[in-house]
Amino acid sequence: MAQDSGRQTPRPRRAEHRAGRASRASRRSAEVSPDEGISTIRSGQGARVTTRKNAAEAAGRARKNAEKRYFERHPEARAPQGGPERNGKNVVLLVIASVLVLAIVFVIGSCVSGMLSPSPGQGSDQPDQTLKLTEQEQQIRDQQQAHDAGREQVEVGGSVTFNGDSYALAQQDDGTWSLVRTSSSGTETTLFLIEGEPVALARMSSTLLVPENRNGRWDVVCYVIDGHSDAGYVTTPDGALAGGEGDATSVELRETSIVVTDSSGASHEVSLV
Repeated sequence: MAQDSGRQTPRPRRAEHRAGRASRASRRSAEVSPDEGISTIRSGQGARVTTRKNAAEAAGRARKNAEKRYFERHPEARAPQGGPERNGKNVVLLVIASVLVLAIVFVIGSCVSGMLSPSPGQGSDQPDQTLKLTEQEQQIRDQQQAHDAGREQVEVGGSVTFNGDSYALAQQDDGTWSLVRTSSSGTETTLFLIEGEPVALARMSSTLLVPENRNGRWDVVCYVIDGHSDAGYVTTPDGALAGGEGDATSVELRETSIVVTDSSGASHEVSLV
């Protein structure tokens, strides 16, 4: 019994703990004033609620904020704006490169221009490739041109010349007549056949004239040298065949006409213009 009286009776700890918590809660509630309590935020005080209408705008702001935070943490990932930075050294190199390109273009252009049109000094050192006639050759050419522009007349068996070629009447093996051209190299070419019997051969500039007798009448055959056409007959201004009755016996070539004399002694002038 003495031992039991010597033990201390334990205190009710749970009751004390609850009492302490209640005491502290009462002190905190006493320290908070009525004005510091939770209140509702009214319209216009800065808060904005996300709705369906402004959801896209809110997502854009969130994306921009995320990108901004990422680039702040990784500045090396930010792409330079407007291309590479041009410092003073880059500008100088660009100017030098431009000057070199212009110089190369100028040199190439000068070389090409010099090859196409050599200077007078260079041209004088090279022999002149232009063919120049000697004085004698030029004189012969002038005489030939004057001759070709004129007129001439020969009897049967003779020849006329034009531009270095000769033209003559020739009789074939069958008795027919033809006009033959002989080139300066000696080549003979038959230009056309004559149906009748020729009386003479005449040339007025580049036109050959052959008066002929055919079927009891006379007429005048004509042929233009290098005219690319066949031989024909001289006609009157009204389109009729120039000629007459009887046989032609002689002819005379004048400046713009040919005069034919027939067997009766009558003369007939045929215009050639």
